[in-house]
Amino acid sequence: MFRSLLTLLIMLTSPAVTCAAAPPGAGVSQSLARERAGLVRAPRYAIDATVQADATSLRGTLVIGFELERPAGMALDYRPATNGRADRWRVNGVAREPGLVNEHVVLEAGWLRAGANRISLEFSAPIAAAGTALTRYVDPTDGQSYVYSLFVPSDASSVFPCFDQPDLKAVWSLALTVPRPWRAVANGVLARTRDQDGMTRHEFADTRPLPTYLFALAAGPFDALTEAGHASGTTLFVRRSQRARAEREAAEVLKMSRESMAFFAHYFDHPQPFDKHDLVLLPEFPFGGMEHAGAVFLREESVLFRAPPTAADRLRRANLILHENSHQWFGNLVTMRWFDDLWLKEGFANYAAAKAVEALLPEFDAWNAQRAAKLAAYRTDVTAGTTAIYQPLDNLANAKSVYGAIVYTKAPAVLRQAEHFLGAEVFERAVRQVVRDHAYGNMAWRDLVAAFERHAGRDLTAWADAWVRRRGMATVRVLRPSVPGQPFTLTQSDALSEGGVWPMRLRLAFIDATGAIQETDVRLDGGAVQVAAPQGAPPFIVVANHGDFAYGRFILDSQSARNALARPDLLRQTLTRGLVFDALWEQVRDAELAPEEFLYFTLGVLPAESDAISYAGLLARIATAFRAYLSDAQRERIAPQVEAALLERMAGAPTTGLRLQAMRTLAEMAWTPRGLDALIGLLDDRVRVGDAALAPRDRFGMVQRLLVRNHAAAAARLEAETARKAGEDTASFAYATGAARTDAATKLRYFDQFVGDAALAEDWIEQSLAPFNAVEHAALTAPLLRRALEALPGLKRERKIFFVGAWLAAFIGGQDNAAALDEVRRFAARGGLDPDLRLKVLEFADGLERTVRIRTRFAAEGAALPPRWK
Repeated sequence: MFRSLLTLLIMLTSPAVTCAAAPPGAGVSQSLARERAGLVRAPRYAIDATVQADATSLRGTLVIGFELERPAGMALDYRPATNGRADRWRVNGVAREPGLVNEHVVLEAGWLRAGANRISLEFSAPIAAAGTALTRYVDPTDGQSYVYSLFVPSDASSVFPCFDQPDLKAVWSLALTVPRPWRAVANGVLARTRDQDGMTRHEFADTRPLPTYLFALAAGPFDALTEAGHASGTTLFVRRSQRARAEREAAEVLKMSRESMAFFAHYFDHPQPFDKHDLVLLPEFPFGGMEHAGAVFLREESVLFRAPPTAADRLRRANLILHENSHQWFGNLVTMRWFDDLWLKEGFANYAAAKAVEALLPEFDAWNAQRAAKLAAYRTDVTAGTTAIYQPLDNLANAKSVYGAIVYTKAPAVLRQAEHFLGAEVFERAVRQVVRDHAYGNMAWRDLVAAFERHAGRDLTAWADAWVRRRGMATVRVLRPSVPGQPFTLTQSDALSEGGVWPMRLRLAFIDATGAIQETDVRLDGGAVQVAAPQGAPPFIVVANHGDFAYGRFILDSQSARNALARPDLLRQTLTRGLVFDALWEQVRDAELAPEEFLYFTLGVLPAESDAISYAGLLARIATAFRAYLSDAQRERIAPQVEAALLERMAGAPTTGLRLQAMRTLAEMAWTPRGLDALIGLLDDRVRVGDAALAPRDRFGMVQRLLVRNHAAAAARLEAETARKAGEDTASFAYATGAARTDAATKLRYFDQFVGDAALAEDWIEQSLAPFNAVEHAALTAPLLRRALEALPGLKRERKIFFVGAWLAAFIGGQDNAAALDEVRRFAARGGLDPDLRLKVLEFADGLERTVRIRTRFAAEGAALPPRWK
């Protein structure tokens, strides 16, 4: 049992306690972490636990070993969930009753000694369908249970006491006893098994040093698939009921995993860091994947396709697997010292994944895909809610707020700029040096910059401060000379008007009236630089970031924009086309180009686009412009042409993947009776997309649109799809689709479940957020906006990493008017809101602000069709 709080406070204020002279605050503060890192050496954890088939808890014993530099009191992190416990403590062989205060177990100085210490205890932690670090999933097809852990960023301490900080990496041993038909998976190699009383004890070999957030276990009646002829390669674990689906995908997945591990070993100049490598597929996993050392967990739905995949689907899967595999080196082998440097592991994982796509999957344009990915960072970086890629973090309790587009898509873009700025050879030598110097240890961003400086032979302080510590980005413009033949001027300004300047090296492209391109590399270290004019006639289109080596807002000059709208056929390179189309879309977002005009332009270029990523981007912008930026009158006017174009692409696009992408866009924005009837035709098999079978998610997506549009057949169609036996694991799809019903009572019932039903799986809520907040239902959801904002502190505390961002994107993004914008602004301005939450609100408010501005200018009553399209 734990001592009383009063006894503990008396003990903590005594001179004998040197590590924690005052009660440690809740969470894991950076000061506490630094203090412990200065005292603790060679931590080890030995867990011996049992899981029953129908268990609601994980029960076992834990032995913690560590060395102390000197005698000191010590705080272990522990914040047990409801029904969790830790008791029967022994400290260096003596029974003790340590105190629990502010999520810490405090070990008195007199109990510990310089040198080796050993703590033992018994613990129990709840296993639930949602809301805890240990999750149980019950397979609806056969009733079998699967249990898995997820501790990132600091949830290990909700299961058992530990040093829950990334720079106290420990050796882990695990013995896990589970029902006899089950398999168990963990970080270490399975050393031996032993049957006992209808159960099987799985004993795993000691791991390499790992932080608590990378420790993992999974158990259940998994089937294991391996690649023929590669016994030492990746093992793919999948629930038994999904073996047939997995067998269809296993050859590609396992080959990609094996080849990527070899690629990363060469790229980082370090062999595979851990003794084995597994991929574990988990249904309703809250992330795309988690890079646990030696045992990567992946969302099953992201790996096993329910219908023929598009090229974009296959690339997304490849990027997911390559991202998590690359983490075995950058993240697991070399770990950030503190979560303020989260960008190091996530940035390198995405950048290395792009490198692997380029080398291993040449059928995809890796850097065009990266261009599309980093648009999410651009959307954040122009807002008052943005942060630098290095985000100061005083306590791991706030670590969830560090996750987002800045660390996932800006950070790899900064690394690509660093490689271009320094040169590929210098960059690669520096990265390999960092891996050698910090293998099985920790590093900070300054260690990377120091390696860059050492291999480049120059001071990079100004470069690093701009790119790592400064928030926001540059707006870069090209100024044409008034006299032909004179130099062009390249300028940069801070998009947030905070005075920032970003030293960068970029590539300028001059495209003439025949489509020919002249390129020149430019260093833009200050506010402006002059660039010699190209040979021949003045360029037709100027692209300021050709090759996409730089990061920023690259604005087309007015002449280039007009010419691009008129002659998109001149943009023959996929990446060039993507960059120019991005710039035109920015003009829409800046309320400079009418969304209706952009829609007509997009319908014109869509038939000629064959790159899956660029094609998907065009379709996404069609849906956004149509649903968010137009008035109902404008939608009525242009909808027949948009739907006709999508139906034509469904029938006439050159690949099944492109046809399916068009179908999914129609399911997202069908408006007229003809468009909605096409969806019903697809559900009834009267309309076909080649010979492709519709996936359950696609079918429910069509019903969702019928509900959004309040179609007379919508309710019956939802009932029919819910009752279908062809799909499996579709209960979450049906639940989410029901959130699209067009009535206030349904909205209120769902909202109350979102915030009040602890047993409702987080994945079910996230699937429901978009249909619940369909922008067409803004008037229905507006009364719930304030409650959604007021729920943020609880959601931050109780939900997983990405949930708050998804919540705000849906609830704020589902509005379209000034009144809602005022509501959001008032909430952001009020006192008492956590600073990280205020930034998140400001980040997502920017999209609503733009929607209001665009609609005010271009969607007013009686707004005319843009002249060129009459």
